[in-house]
Order: sequence, then structure tokens, then C-alpha cells
Amino acid sequence: MKLVYKYISKELITPFLFGVAAFVGIFIGTDLLFTLTDFYSNWGIGIITLVKLFFLSLPSIIVLTFPMATLLATIMAYSRLSNDSEITAFRAGGVSVYKLVIPALIMGLVMSFFAIGLNEYVVPRSNYLYDRIVWEFQHGEKMPSTQYNLYLTPIDNESNRPDYILYTHKFNGDTGVMSDVYLQDYEQGEPNVLIKAESAEWLDTGWKFYNGKIFYLETGERVPGLEFEEYNATQIFNKPEEISKLNKKVSDMNFRELIEYINLREKQGRKVLEEKVKLHQRLSIPFASFIFALLAAPLGIKPGRSSGSAVGMGLSIIVIFIYYILMTVGDAMGSQGTIQPWLGAWLQNIVFLILGSILLYRVAK
Repeated sequence: MKLVYKYISKELITPFLFGVAAFVGIFIGTDLLFTLTDFYSNWGIGIITLVKLFFLSLPSIIVLTFPMATLLATIMAYSRLSNDSEITAFRAGGVSVYKLVIPALIMGLVMSFFAIGLNEYVVPRSNYLYDRIVWEFQHGEKMPSTQYNLYLTPIDNESNRPDYILYTHKFNGDTGVMSDVYLQDYEQGEPNVLIKAESAEWLDTGWKFYNGKIFYLETGERVPGLEFEEYNATQIFNKPEEISKLNKKVSDMNFRELIEYINLREKQGRKVLEEKVKLHQRLSIPFASFIFALLAAPLGIKPGRSSGSAVGMGLSIIVIFIYYILMTVGDAMGSQGTIQPWLGAWLQNIVFLILGSILLYRVAK
């Protein structure tokens, strides 16, 4: 049996590499080259910078091609084996269809985990570097970490009211300094302290406010403000690195950072349905490699299907088109709260998993 698995695995490798190259070429030719050409024509970007942008774009493209290449490779490999009657010979020798598809499923699973690794450790970093370069030549300066008119309003779980309200006109994420700051603290759902300051700075012991006033609030009245030059806040609120994450693009975050971002946004009382869908898609889209392998194997084994690359490519494009329609529908429904975010992200995988299982059962009979 090991010899059979080894033989089928070799049949899968060549069309898989062909699929990766073909689909990467399609993405480059239909999108990336037009973007880089626009940068060159309208912004006068140098060749070296364009080459950097090209290679920084590749990781996110390659991750998307893994499921497509797995689909194409599985269809082509099993179609070739079927048309040359090797599938019939294997089955006559006592090898079931379920065992014959194991190499494809293993390949799909391996590529799924490999894609998850790239999404976690490579793609966010390359996306961030890409965004920095684009920002620098479009604005003539380094990408700032400054946020303007920033509001933080975490909700207390017990009272379901604000824990505090923080407003700053300007926040510099590099230095951890706020300018023109207002902090209103709440106790048991009721406002009790208002701090107004020219600036605030993060220190190891917490936030320190400079040149401002403190107003103690009581029911129906406000105690006159107490002026201060320096004031160490006893209130616990977000650290600079946590606040900076609110200004980071979702595509530039890894899985852990995205979870922290979602938690931080939820504490602000914001809806994060779309972000939750994106979080689950970090797993569902890579696992399309396994789903496509399950679907493509019975499609290839079915007698009478041509093994040509053109037919395999055409069938793959049809399956991919349907898959992305379902993914778009699931994304929209999950982001709007019509269905749970996790279901919106996994909808297309669930549909194709059921369809692939049915096809495999019918072919194996």
C-alpha cells in the first residue's frame, strides 16, 4: 500500500507545481502588474522599489493559489490514472477508492497547515512593509503611527455602561504621548471624575497627565476644578501599544494580533462582526486545500474525464468561481449579523465538504 501511496503522490506533485505557477501568473498578469505599472507611470517609482513591491506581494498571492493548485493537481492526477485504467487496476487488486484518495487528502491537509503558517508569520509582515513603502512614496514621509480625534469608551460588563471615556486630539503611538486630553472616569456606571490636560505620557507606572484640571463630579453638581502641573492617573486604561493596534490594518495583523484587536474593539462597545469573519477566514480559506482535494478526487476518478491540463484548468476555474461566490455570500451575511461570523467564514467549506463526500461515496460504490 505504501508503494501505491508513493506512486499517486508523485503524480500529484508536478500538476500541483504547475497549478501554483499558473495561478500565480494569472494573479500577477491581471492585477499586480497593472498596480505596479500605475505606480511607475503616475508616481515615478524606481525599478528597485517596484521589484521590492513585487516580491512583497507574492506571499499573499501564493497563499491564495494553494487551494486552487491542489484542486487542479488532484483533478489532473486522478483523471490521468482513470483514463489509463490504472484506477481500475488498483481496484481490481483490492485497493478501495477511499484508500486511493488518501494521498490527495494528505497533500491538501499539508498545504492547509503550510498556508496557515504563511498567513501567521509571513503575509502580515510583507503586507505591512508593502503598505509602508506605498505610503512613503505617496506622501513623501514615513508612515506615521499618529491617530487624531481618538475616542476610547470601554464598556463595564457589570453595569453595561462606560468604564471610562477617553478623548485625545492627537496620539503618537511611537512616543506614547497624547495631546489635548479629556478623561472621564465612571464608578458603578456613574461619572465621578473628569480630567482635562494639555498632554499625557505613558510611564512604567501608568499614565501621567500634564498641565490640567481635575473636576470631581457629584450628583447634580460639579466641584470646582483643581489645577495641576503633573498628575499620576490611578485609573487603569489602555497602554500605548494597545491603542496603536486600533490604527493597524486587519491585513497587516497575524492571528494573535487580530484576536487582541477584536477584544479591544469589543471593549469599546463596537461591533466587530466583519473582523470576526476575517479572523475565521484565516483558517477557512487555507483549509480549502483539503476541501478541494476531497472534491477533486472523485471528479478525477469518474470514468471518461479527459486528463488534459486545459480541461483540468477549466473545471478548476468553474469550481473556484462557485466557491468564491459562496464565500462572498457567507462573508456578507456574517458581517451583517444575518448568520454567525464563524458560519459566514466556513459556509463555502461546509457546502463543498458535503458535496465532496457525496461524490466520493458515489464513485466508491
